[in-house]
Formats: sequence, C-alpha cells, structure tokens
Amino acid sequence: VVLGGGRRHWLPKVSRDPEPPGDEGRRLDGRNLIADWMREKKRRGLRAEYVWNRSDMERVDPRRVDHLLGLFAYSHLDFEADRDTSPNGDPSLADMTRVALSILAKNPRGFLLFVEGGRIDHAHHYNNAYRALVETLALEAALLAALPLVDLADTLLVVTADHSHVLTLGGLATPRGNPILGVDSKTSDVDGLPYSTLLYGNGPGFSQPRPVPSNSSSSEMAGRNSVHGAAVPRQWATHGGEDVPIYAQLFSGTFDQSYIPHAIAYAACLGEHNQRCNGGPDNYSASDPGPAACSAPAPEPNPGVVRGGVVVASSVMADDSATPHGAATSTYYTRNVIMFTTVLLLTCVVSYGFEVT
Repeated sequence: VVLGGGRRHWLPKVSRDPEPPGDEGRRLDGRNLIADWMREKKRRGLRAEYVWNRSDMERVDPRRVDHLLGLFAYSHLDFEADRDTSPNGDPSLADMTRVALSILAKNPRGFLLFVEGGRIDHAHHYNNAYRALVETLALEAALLAALPLVDLADTLLVVTADHSHVLTLGGLATPRGNPILGVDSKTSDVDGLPYSTLLYGNGPGFSQPRPVPSNSSSSEMAGRNSVHGAAVPRQWATHGGEDVPIYAQLFSGTFDQSYIPHAIAYAACLGEHNQRCNGGPDNYSASDPGPAACSAPAPEPNPGVVRGGVVVASSVMADDSATPHGAATSTYYTRNVIMFTTVLLLTCVVSYGFEVT
C-alpha cells in the first residue's frame, strides 16, 4: 500500500496530470510508472488498484484489493489547513491510515505501516506555526484512527520524529489560556514592543526592524499565512539539533536514531532476530519457551561497543534477559508495526498533542 502525493515523479513529460492545470510529468525516461505498476500487478495475477482522489479511495473494497497505489497530488499534498475536502479532493492522513490498515490487516503474517506527517516540516521551514500545528493535529488524528483498528497486544506502535526545528516558546511567564499564536503577556525589556509567543531561531520571519505583532490573536497573527519572527535571516529555516522524543515499548533513555529499526526488527523477529521467537513469527507461541538456541543471551558486558558494525545501545537488544515493561516474558514479540513520524515542535506541544504513554 502506497498513499501520498508526487504524481509528477511517476509520469513522463509527454503525459498530463489529471488535475487542473494539467501540468506535465517530470520523468525524462518516458516511463509511466503508474501504468507500469498496474501492468506488473496484473501480470502476476494480483488484485491491485490505483486511485488519485478521495472519492476513488473511499470506493476501494479492501476485501477485493490487496495492493493499492494512491497518488493524490501533482506535487506535495496540500497542507491540512488548505486541503480540498470535496470528493474530488485529497483524503486526510487519518483517511489514508484507515484504508491502509484495512488492507494490510488481512495478512496473517502481519505488516509494517509507516505513516508520516511530512508537511509539519515544510510549515516550520516557512516559519508558519499555524500550519505546522494543524499538521500535527492531523497526525494525531491518524494515530487515533489507527488505535481501534489494531490489537495493541500484538502491535508495536511507535511515535517519533526524525528531527526537530528551531521553533521555541519565547513567552516569559505566559499564563495558561494565552493564545499560542498570539503575543506574550510581557513586552520586550529593550524596545518595549510586543513579540509573538512562538519564535524561530532562523528563517524567512526575520526582518529589520522587527515587525510588531498584533496584541491579540487577531486574524493577522492567527491567520494561516502568518510568518513568525526569526532571529537570523534565511529563506528556508533550518532543522534543530536537540534530541527528539519517541513513544513506544522497547525504547527508553537516550540512543542513536539508527537504533530504532533494530528494535523494531527485534520485536517483529526479523533478520538476525528471526530465530528468537521459536523459529520465527509464523511459529511464535508466548507459552512455549522454544528451543535452546532461542533462549535469551547473556547481557552485553559493555553495552556501547560495536557489534556487527552497529553500536549496541543500553537496551533490551543488549540485555535480552530483561523483561520489557508490560511484557509477560522475555520472549516479547509483535506481529504488526505502525510507525508514526513527525517533526518535533516543542516538547510541551508534543506532550499536549499526543495522548501516548
């Protein structure tokens, strides 16, 4: 299942996009990858379907479709704040998540679903906090849409970010209830002027002299096109450098980002962990300890050394004898994995935005 935007990268220059204004594709090799995808699935006798708008996707019968390709925009999908919700418009991230799960859940061997709130990043690059926050709520809606559709006892649900941004809360003793897109309750002790509660370290929001924001959450400040102030001028704001949170079982403390797929492989008994669950996922039994070869290895004597070219984190991978929190035994196993990725806004915003423990 592949759902998103970017039709221009699937279509050759000789083809026109189905949506107005009918721009040309971007491929220079003359290939129409959408047609190639459908042709290959048909050749193999697989039940596949291609959709390009919301109404088409809503008509998909998961009982009759095993492979789904949905490309809903010529370039990036519109921001959630600007999304066309008509039948010929784009589905929401939650809509796509529900459809994807309805198809993937049919596989008795499990699945891995990757859901990205990718446009949070773009809005921050523009110093546009309004759209970034709305995009974050759209990702939360996708997460909440997934919860009732999966068995949480058999599904590893991971919520994380691939990086942060230079957004910060600049408020000094800002009271609760103060509009987050408005101005701080204090004024600058240098020029006596108000400043927005949300600020950026760099980006297109810089100007000299600095713009004076409205003294309330007026349409100027709270509007979807509002650009918040930045300290350093850049046409495109940079990413941040701090650690980002991750919410899931098997993850605790501080570790390198590259550790995440290894923990997922451990939980799903994939790759080097294939034999850990009594011979693999298809033969897993929580009550059967399995053959001796699958017993828990001794704790890593130095959980920080390089093993097999990978730095072993101080975690359940390094100490397989440790029982993960909430697991009945050390033979922890999950059949399904859903990974939600976002861009860190602010620790407080993420904490209030996601009801995940």
